[in-house]
Amino acid sequence: MTKQLHVVSLSETAFLTIVSAALEAFEISHTNTPAVPHVPVETHGNLWGYETYSKRGERILHISIADVSTSADRGTGFVQPKDGAFELKQALIVRFKPELEYLGDFHSHPYDFTNDKIKTALEVERGEYFRFSPGDLQDAKMLKATRNYRVGIVTTVFHAEKQVHRNDEYVRLETEHYSCIRFSYDKFTIWIKAHVFAEKNAIGDQKIVLLCPAVGFHAGLLDSL
Repeated sequence: MTKQLHVVSLSETAFLTIVSAALEAFEISHTNTPAVPHVPVETHGNLWGYETYSKRGERILHISIADVSTSADRGTGFVQPKDGAFELKQALIVRFKPELEYLGDFHSHPYDFTNDKIKTALEVERGEYFRFSPGDLQDAKMLKATRNYRVGIVTTVFHAEKQVHRNDEYVRLETEHYSCIRFSYDKFTIWIKAHVFAEKNAIGDQKIVLLCPAVGFHAGLLDSL
């Protein structure tokens, strides 16, 4: 291996939390007003785990668990956690899981035809809508300075009118190696994209490997890099 890789390893527990939260925010109405049509919204949560290095020198950011910001303000293009929510979660982690530390956060990007005029999953990939937006990047830089923010996960959900069977695989982009995975569930196509931060800037995608054994993306890949 000629360069250090930054490996983001997503546990099964964390995977189920972030995907189920993204799907719930997409499918289930967050208003008690029946007359108001449901619109998919974003969701947010914190990531907890630990940082270590492999014997080969790869930096490992292991995400053990994720929480969900149930009090966050949510919309179709934004999610804003409430003040005090992080401190509440952090105190709980310190009390019951002191071996874990804050690594970063996740949020979702919902897309469908009705609200976004997007017809296919291919449109999502061509537009690279699974990446951090400029606003997401600014928030991450602020959290890097105040909370040692190291990894941000975007879970992008697209709902198709018909179920489409596609292989679960890494998304191949011009400069991307293995930082984004795509898989299908029912009529949904879901992308999980890892963004890693060091110093003040995000690390280029080509230096990131996202591992997610729950859907078949495991550490055996590292042997070929």
